[in-house]
Amino acid sequence: MPHPVHGKLADKVLVQFIEADVDIGFGLLDEAMAFLTSGHPELSVRVLQDAARIVLDIEHRMQRLSDSESGPFYPLLSELRKQISEMEGETSA
Repeated sequence: MPHPVHGKLADKVLVQFIEADVDIGFGLLDEAMAFLTSGHPELSVRVLQDAARIVLDIEHRMQRLSDSESGPFYPLLSELRKQISEMEGETSA
């Protein structure tokens, strides 16, 4: 049986990792847009692939949290996915 204090600490750390990953994901979108607007679509595609991997990492981590802990991340994750998809459309045009 997990120790309650350690479990809570692990969950807090996990939430902090997810928060950091969300920030990184949006930062990668900014970077991808900068590459795209500066005429480097191939670099933009690579950065978008990195952002998509971040989304997978977030989803994996969220599975280990309770609904109340993971709930606030769903809108952010949805927005991140949406922006990645939109930018992928721009890089393939």
